[in-house]
Amino acid sequence: MKAKHTLIALLGFTAVFAEAQAQLKTGANSFFISPGTTVTVSSLSLTPTEATNLNNNEITHSDVAIAGKPTGSINRVYNLASPLTFKGKVLIAYLESELNGNNENVLQIAHAGPDHIYTIPTNKSTPDPILNNVSESGDWTNISTLTATESGSGLPVTLVDFVAAQKENDVVLTWSTSFEANSDFFEIQHSTDGKNWLVLGDVNSNGDSKIERTYSYVHERPLAAVHYYRLRMVDNDGKFAFSRIRNIRVANNFAVAFHPNPVADWLTIEMPDARQPENVKIVSKSGSVVYEANKSELQKLPDGAINLKQLTAGIYVIQVREQDGTLHSSKLIKN
Repeated sequence: MKAKHTLIALLGFTAVFAEAQAQLKTGANSFFISPGTTVTVSSLSLTPTEATNLNNNEITHSDVAIAGKPTGSINRVYNLASPLTFKGKVLIAYLESELNGNNENVLQIAHAGPDHIYTIPTNKSTPDPILNNVSESGDWTNISTLTATESGSGLPVTLVDFVAAQKENDVVLTWSTSFEANSDFFEIQHSTDGKNWLVLGDVNSNGDSKIERTYSYVHERPLAAVHYYRLRMVDNDGKFAFSRIRNIRVANNFAVAFHPNPVADWLTIEMPDARQPENVKIVSKSGSVVYEANKSELQKLPDGAINLKQLTAGIYVIQVREQDGTLHSSKLIKN
């Protein structure tokens, strides 16, 4: 039986075609692709073997290739606003002018999730240089980006895992890659609310590698709280992608306390007698420093309390730096 083909213009979709991109946008009304039905938008065809939901999604087409090595992707990249999981066939048709140096005889589909980390082509795709397309059938999980690249090429860094674990009073971050192409460094970012991020440091990568590499970074003595971490993986050409976010609840014996939190007026910072803050900053969500005091100024505070009565209600980050440079940060809520 021939597969049924869905004409998107007749299904209540909004389809917009432009020189740089084509777009498919679905609404909140229930829309399922029946098994065996093919939906095509801008030369991307999806043929699921099970009923698939395309509600509240948007597919955009870009002609900007993803950098890779030895060859980047073709100049045809699809992005989905909501990650898609389905079983079935994906087919990408292309123009020869979009090959971007790739050998179409060994073209393979490459895909990434919301973290923008691409899989290494597995030679499971079937290229058809006569019809100028490449296809692959299988289980597709959490797909946010689809494109194609030459077999043997990698699209930036393939992250195997990323783990945050407490070791005594520190948090040890470890991650592994199975493939690196044109990679420059990993930037380690930290947050106390999962929304506002600060840079802790960076670790140089191996640049180009086809074997598993392991990296680590130690966040020394973070406050007892929930902490969030992510990696910004930067290539030599300045392009970057973020890893998935990892969080961990830290309990330690290094007692630094802020109270009350939430705070309405006066905030007290408590540290062990052997340690005193060298500097205190309170930073807004936009990154602006709304309060700062050095050691001598802090010593003059009545009862060691900071007056925050005039501070606008909202969420802030408080940073305490010790004399040895150790930085502690925590989320601060102002009522």
